[in-house]
Amino acid sequence: MKIAIIGGGPGGYVAAIKAAQLGAKVVLVEKEYIGGTCLNTGCIPTKVLLHSTEIYSQLKRESEALGLKIKELELDWEGLQDRKNLAVEQLVEGVRNLLSANKVEVIEGEAKFTSKNNIQVKTKEGNLRNIKFDCGIVATGSNPLIIPI
Repeated sequence: MKIAIIGGGPGGYVAAIKAAQLGAKVVLVEKEYIGGTCLNTGCIPTKVLLHSTEIYSQLKRESEALGLKIKELELDWEGLQDRKNLAVEQLVEGVRNLLSANKVEVIEGEAKFTSKNNIQVKTKEGNLRNIKFDCGIVATGSNPLIIPI
């Protein structure tokens, strides 16, 4: 069985790995970020930044009460960004390794359905690939919608 999955976020990559483990041939198409928004620009980077600034804030407030003398405590924004980027890179690489270890073919590009069992993918390089499949999964995430009322 061949499965095509559109979307490489937590819904797509988990489905791809499980399907491959169950014996399917799996193609995963992602147009922007393996790991999705949460891993790359949302939840994970935010948590890294919040954790570091929480420690900084606690040290500013409570250092003397903790028996610590800190002459100059500074927030190094560039260093903090480097820490965040490293955490994201490591996690994305982990997802890529899991996909590779399970023999999931990853295509970076944008997919559109051309029929019930076929998608056309425009790759990042601008090439077009047609992919036939038995089952498809659309796991493209969501965008907020502001209702015009």
